[in-house]
Amino acid sequence: MPEVFLGAGKSTGMFYTAPKGTALPSYPGETLGADWKLVGDVGEDGLSLKLPSGDVIRNWALVAKRRVNTENGVLTVPVLDTTKKTMETLFGEDNVDYLAATSQHGNVTSVEFGVDVTAEPAAYIFLMKDGDELAYVGSSDALITEISDPVFKAGEPTMWTAQIDGTWKFMFDDGDVTS
Repeated sequence: MPEVFLGAGKSTGMFYTAPKGTALPSYPGETLGADWKLVGDVGEDGLSLKLPSGDVIRNWALVAKRRVNTENGVLTVPVLDTTKKTMETLFGEDNVDYLAATSQHGNVTSVEFGVDVTAEPAAYIFLMKDGDELAYVGSSDALITEISDPVFKAGEPTMWTAQIDGTWKFMFDDGDVTS
């Protein structure tokens, strides 16, 4: 297998969420449990993960004695889909209203934007594939802390770019199986 991983999303779905504390898969090819719900596709810019940062505490001789994390990892993801599930994931279920289709209108989703619009902490996973290689970036306890301003422009998709703070795991399977 090549040593360079081309972190492309799986065409069968890329971004999933589950209740906070839901266990991440034991390996990237494992079928997700029933708690995991598809949020949608990730835009072509893919994921960006800023690793945790912190401060180093040094003694009087300037010898590093301890590191104190000041930030979790921050994952930035451009979400391509605009669906009820996408909006509930990004803005919280309490801020999304839904009316089923009738003979007068299609399915109607309404999202309330305001100062108290936040989703609850949840588990998130992003699935990737490169040939036979599989990978994921996931967290069992993360929080959407920011959503960039969406742009509604003719001929261009509306992106819902979210920043998600948490403790992240990257796991990959090189695809080399034994017989």
